Amino acid sequence: MAFHIPHIALGDKIWLLHAVAFIYYIVVSGLFLTTDLFITIPHIYADYDVSGILLRYLFTVYIFFNMVANHILCTITDTTYRTREDPDPVPRSWGHCMTCQVRTPPRTWHCSICHNCILRRDHHCFFTASCIGHSNQRYFIVLSFHVAVGSLYTGLLNAGYLHDYYVPFSGSGVFSYLFPVALYKLIVGQTTGFLVFMLVMTYIAFGMTVMTGTLMGWHMLNAYSGQTSWESHNEIQTYDQGPSKNLREIFGNYWLLSFLVPHQTTLPGDGIDWRRPKPLKSL
Repeated sequence: MAFHIPHIALGDKIWLLHAVAFIYYIVVSGLFLTTDLFITIPHIYADYDVSGILLRYLFTVYIFFNMVANHILCTITDTTYRTREDPDPVPRSWGHCMTCQVRTPPRTWHCSICHNCILRRDHHCFFTASCIGHSNQRYFIVLSFHVAVGSLYTGLLNAGYLHDYYVPFSGSGVFSYLFPVALYKLIVGQTTGFLVFMLVMTYIAFGMTVMTGTLMGWHMLNAYSGQTSWESHNEIQTYDQGPSKNLREIFGNYWLLSFLVPHQTTLPGDGIDWRRPKPLKSL
């Protein structure tokens, strides 16, 4: 398994977006973990037995561990096409990168941010400061899944905490959960800055749930269909080998296990040879 450290030149104007996205991810994830472990779970489940509270602590740490591990794996896994000898003869399906001045396999595209050609390139991710392609898309999808689950769990815990300590979420009290109303209550002294902070974190949590859940669903749909995002937009189904083979091409043979435990597996393909499935013979 090849690893690399993503290279984003400081001279590039876009490097600041990577820094902002990465800091946002780290700070928000850390705040979610902190509020779950030290504020919401201890207060909401104060009357539960030790095993009930411990189970919720373990679930929180488990989700956070998967987020961190898959984020690291997604960032450091090398999915670039390194210059090598061209096959002889060069297949007609191969392209030519005008920037790198090399022949490139099918589905390989140059990234102007990474300054590399990416095997089965899907898109560039600012939160991981790397391109998502053949070797690391599995980690990106699983990362999105756990961020969605973790954000939803945090949002629900925060909502329960606010229901108990801010305003009951019922009747006219629902309007107090609107940020302008909460800000007014803070100004006139009817609530505390900490409770408004918890409300903002709840908004962020549910927002990240929708965003990452939608992202994960989109990529899983493309993986199921054997397409990249660009191929899906352009309705290209050249490399569709059926759902089972398509998913193994992304995740490996034990693809369901990837969603439970972060691990490295050998993919069936190398991201270079994309032989089209043989057409079925007509009866």
